[in-house]
Amino acid sequence: MRVLQITDCHLSGDPDARYRGEDARKNLRITLRKAGVFEPDLLLASGDLSEDGSAASYRELKSCFDAAGVPVLSLPGNHDDPALVAEFFPGSPLHEPALSEHGGWQIIRLNSCLPGRPEGRLGRRTLDGLRRVLAAADGRPKLIALHHQPVPVGSAWIDRYPLLEPEDFLALADACAEVKAVVWGHVHQAFDGRRRGTALLGSPSSVINSVPGACKFTPDTCGPACRWLELLPNGRLRTGIA
Repeated sequence: MRVLQITDCHLSGDPDARYRGEDARKNLRITLRKAGVFEPDLLLASGDLSEDGSAASYRELKSCFDAAGVPVLSLPGNHDDPALVAEFFPGSPLHEPALSEHGGWQIIRLNSCLPGRPEGRLGRRTLDGLRRVLAAADGRPKLIALHHQPVPVGSAWIDRYPLLEPEDFLALADACAEVKAVVWGHVHQAFDGRRRGTALLGSPSSVINSVPGACKFTPDTCGPACRWLELLPNGRLRTGIA
């Protein structure tokens, strides 16, 4: 099962709008075309898909994703309108986890957004739902996706806006050996870490990224990018940046 994680697209309803000086629509199409050589089975869109939360931005985003010709699993970020994300991409999580099965794996998507705030938090209903899913202990490897980083990534400008009070979430992931990876967007850089055998993976943005370790947003000359993940039947995964 090949998954392409696309995140932080920051599309606006206005086609002439720019995000940090970049054409978000153009860069998204370039990123998708470049990553197409990976031949993904699905796209995982992990938040901040829109910059202005407008229906027009999601309509354009859907057009871009449809061109990839594979199913899309989405979740909202702090710039998104979660209800509109769910309208344009049915199944996107709101108050409960979204669970789907792919190639022997379970992908669990969470809504970590706080209305009007750049940082995130998982609500009680979301955590209780995640607890129920993980308690099933059915032997299938699991990947959890959310927008906000549950651990620091080492860049002060974005670590000011993390997943708040992540302890309950991390404890749930720690206690379930079937959780093989936790992935997120939000940070505009690649991040690779591990916690008790679980891969912790941040994905770069499809529009513009920052140099890792920067105190303030500092454009990375490597340009827009995305993460690919290959979910193997034995519960292992391979991943990289495209």
